[in-house]
Amino acid sequence: MTNESAFSGLEAAIVLIAFVVVAAVFSYVMLGAGFFATSKSQEVTYSGIKQSTSNAVMDGYMYGSMDNGQLDSLTFYVKSPEGGETLKLDQITYLYAKNSGVANPIAGSPASGSLTPGSRTKIVLSGLGGPSAGSIFSVEIKPRVGASSLIQRTLSSGYTGGVIY
Repeated sequence: MTNESAFSGLEAAIVLIAFVVVAAVFSYVMLGAGFFATSKSQEVTYSGIKQSTSNAVMDGYMYGSMDNGQLDSLTFYVKSPEGGETLKLDQITYLYAKNSGVANPIAGSPASGSLTPGSRTKIVLSGLGGPSAGSIFSVEIKPRVGASSLIQRTLSSGYTGGVIY
């Protein structure tokens, strides 16, 4: 008759050690996945903050001039809000649409330099070719990164130039 109780204890210890090793590897993998997910969510958060603070908005009134009964040019100020990002003015696109039609980019950049947070600059869009008094037009200010701003106005029926409300 042989005594196998010590051998059973050794087998139990080996199985217990194997379970501990497998649990340690599994927890390491899970922690790694958690750190990876946390890192990616942090990148997404910072990217969202950058995009939300990278916008240019109209500041003040919009002025227009007419030529042969058609809106020929627009003048307005653009600013970057406090706490926002510095924007390069030559990377801002201005899309112009008349009478709710297709928006066309304005050829060339109307301004150059940088727009720092809290500062503003004058923008002149010329050669628009319409609409006439009593019609609708829109201008979209679209920075390369960030949210765009849409400005939609209706010219009064007797509009001949000046402030556009």
